[in-house]
Amino acid sequence: MRKSIVLTIVSALFFLQSANAQQVDFETLLEDMIDRAKIAEFPKTEFLCKQCSSYNRDTVAAGKPGWFANADSSFFYGYEDIDGRREWIMMDVDGPGAIVRWWLTQQKFEGTIRIYLDGSDEPVYAATADKLIGGTEMTGKPLSNIVGWNGRNLYLPIPFKKHCKITYDGPNQQDTKQFSDCIYYNINYIQYPVGTDVKTFSKNDLKEHSTLLDRVQKALSQPEKNTLAIARKVAGGKSVLSSGKSLTLKVTGSGAISSLKVKIDAEDISQAMRSVVISISFDGKERVLAPLGGFFGCGPGLNPFKDWWRQVHKDGWLECWWPMPFQKDASVKIINYGKSDVTVNLSEIGISDWKWTEHSMYFNSTWRSENDMSTDKVVDWNYLTVSGKGVYVGDTLALFNKALLPHPNGTGTWWGEGDEKIFVDKEAFPSAIGTGTEDYYGYAWGVGGSFEAPFHSMPRGDANGNYTKPGHTTNTRVRSLDKIPFKTHLKFDMELLHWQKTAMVDYAVITYWYGMDNAKGNGELTAEKVSVPIKK
Repeated sequence: MRKSIVLTIVSALFFLQSANAQQVDFETLLEDMIDRAKIAEFPKTEFLCKQCSSYNRDTVAAGKPGWFANADSSFFYGYEDIDGRREWIMMDVDGPGAIVRWWLTQQKFEGTIRIYLDGSDEPVYAATADKLIGGTEMTGKPLSNIVGWNGRNLYLPIPFKKHCKITYDGPNQQDTKQFSDCIYYNINYIQYPVGTDVKTFSKNDLKEHSTLLDRVQKALSQPEKNTLAIARKVAGGKSVLSSGKSLTLKVTGSGAISSLKVKIDAEDISQAMRSVVISISFDGKERVLAPLGGFFGCGPGLNPFKDWWRQVHKDGWLECWWPMPFQKDASVKIINYGKSDVTVNLSEIGISDWKWTEHSMYFNSTWRSENDMSTDKVVDWNYLTVSGKGVYVGDTLALFNKALLPHPNGTGTWWGEGDEKIFVDKEAFPSAIGTGTEDYYGYAWGVGGSFEAPFHSMPRGDANGNYTKPGHTTNTRVRSLDKIPFKTHLKFDMELLHWQKTAMVDYAVITYWYGMDNAKGNGELTAEKVSVPIKK
């Protein structure tokens, strides 16, 4: 007997598009992953980025029972009985497409995961999850890594021309009712228009392109050595800013800001990272308005880490390599909305050459926050809503978790059960719905501490795994191949779902996205909001 639920993944209008770009294959995807300029151009071959996951299938529509259903383990898209074994379907989509990011966790690694491409009865890979995702079955670090406690990630691209099916033949918690049989997974994939020339992945690709793969791994591990070439520099400045004062550097002529470094000295550095704000304008319009700590990904305080797009140094320098193109001019302003003086050192700005085309987009970064949110009910908390055309490329969540009482069952004060829900172009159901906030950020089980990786990091994790007192956590995720294009609209919500019903949580979220000139996000930064004292 065979039974399979095939995902409906694209609209008819999308399928009618014609493909006119070069062939997509393992090699071109690897090259694109570390192409610094590519992210600022709307894709010439338009695609959708979606997600298959083990989200609770009681979630069917906003306002209906089950919309906030938790327990997102071991849900599949059907099953097939093959040669006496039952294979649970984790993904079953038509091509052309490519897997671009995979996250998974389990308590025990029983059962084989199989990747079938283009209708073949033989999997291109078959292994237990500990070997396949986060292990070395296909590749090593950092493309395949483990962060936190057993948060397993695989960023190796797996293109397919006709079809991709992924199955798992281990025990299903939904059948056994044993939590130890749980499996949680998120699989991000690209869906190209019909007719796009895609070469299907094979094991031989790993050998044939081993030199390139090694170069990509090294580039991701040393992002500071793999930046856009600097054509010219704009002299920096240093100033002591009292409350309400600012320091501005102006850039004239076309180009792209591709290296930006700032350092601040303050009596209360944690507060200053929230109260000192960066504003960047391109071609006469402010498009970045965010606290320094959020913009550079470390949240309140100086929390060193490094990813593909940013680095926070131990000596206090904050650095980023996002390409920020403009046609005529740009300005970078640092504003002190705090109550105390702050010394700001805005280093020279690196400008790269940039040829503006119809695909070029402006870099945007928006901030939203809410303090003292009660956890008495689950809500969809909005990270970002954009009207217009663009590409979503990342976010940083900085939160303060105040648990008023120990959990009555002794299970602690975990704040991050909520799932991401990402709606592209006003679709009825989110094309990306996840299994937990920490899963979205690449780790698992709410474990504390800190970690860093090319595309996801936790610079600070005081509020994780801490069940006795309040604390801060900063999670950040940035994107490359898993960027999310949208043509008219984007809405990104994250459920606020806490173990306790008596806790209070502060949320502050920075989002990073590119947009055409008329694209507009819903940032809400004000001097009053960023000057609210950071809790301790």
